[in-house]
Amino acid sequence: MNIIRQNIIGATTILSLVVFSILLSHFLSSKNILISSAFLCIFLGIIVGNIFSLKKIEPFANFCLKRLLRIGIALLGLSLSINELFNYGLTAFFLIIINIIIAFLIIKYLCNLLKIPNILGYLITMGTCICGVTAVIATSSIMKTDKDQTSYAVGVVTLFGIIAVFFYPYIANYYFNFSPDLAGIFLGTAIHDTAQVSAASVIYSDIYNSEEALNSAITTKLLRNSFLIILIPMIAYLYKKEKKVDVKNSIKEFFPIFVLGFILLSFLRTIGDLLFLDNDISDYWKYSLVFFKEISIYCILFSMVAIGLQTKLKSMIKLGFKPLIVGFIASATVGFVSIVYLY
Repeated sequence: MNIIRQNIIGATTILSLVVFSILLSHFLSSKNILISSAFLCIFLGIIVGNIFSLKKIEPFANFCLKRLLRIGIALLGLSLSINELFNYGLTAFFLIIINIIIAFLIIKYLCNLLKIPNILGYLITMGTCICGVTAVIATSSIMKTDKDQTSYAVGVVTLFGIIAVFFYPYIANYYFNFSPDLAGIFLGTAIHDTAQVSAASVIYSDIYNSEEALNSAITTKLLRNSFLIILIPMIAYLYKKEKKVDVKNSIKEFFPIFVLGFILLSFLRTIGDLLFLDNDISDYWKYSLVFFKEISIYCILFSMVAIGLQTKLKSMIKLGFKPLIVGFIASATVGFVSIVYLY
């Protein structure tokens, strides 16, 4: 009963915003105004989160970001076969490595130029190149950074990630309108956080009716996330090689297990297609795939509202000028390199 009491207000609020966003998106679509429900979820979440207190909403918002988002992404594994999974991954693999190297060198140079502590540069690098807030927190836990540095990095990554969510789907369509798989890979490599990539890919899928872009974006982002297991110990070694750091335990704590769920469900989709598509239960198999796809989208939409609710505009303003320059140049560079590589 305590769990229900703690979450009832948050669940009701977020559900209401999701439903309203979907209805508003459909209404605008009938007027030939194409605005995705995922876009509206984030936008309305930002408005509500910056006007009202979040104390009673925060527990369920955290649940959405920590649980529902991962469930939604894992379920998207049912949307593509294992062959598609590997095809998207192979295309994106070298681009991810190139972005990591270029962003690391640029951020390192800018930190020296602007006299920003190297540790803050490492945090921004991890957040920009790998998986946003999760990478920042994982890295900070190993390097024992102070709260201000961690908050700075989280704020910078969140700010430019949110901006990318609103604009990159349209940029992706401009450059890759005839190749939705490349549009998805662009979104998956150029946007920071897993939740932000999910939002941008759902926006693209809604507006341009492209499930392929959604699948390739999520696949690419999960591949980026897996680089945590390489880069966290490398960054820790570079910065604190003189101290003993329990890298193995930290990786185990923060490595995104839902990546494995996504892959396993992709295997399940492949096996199911082989077993069920050419017999009497073919229709049931197709309906079940559609059903779980809808569940995954709703899980992501709930998470989009939660992102908006937890985006504090006042905190963004207080970040300071220099880290914002570093974050902007790093984000813009990753986006530019992704376009050049894929175009």
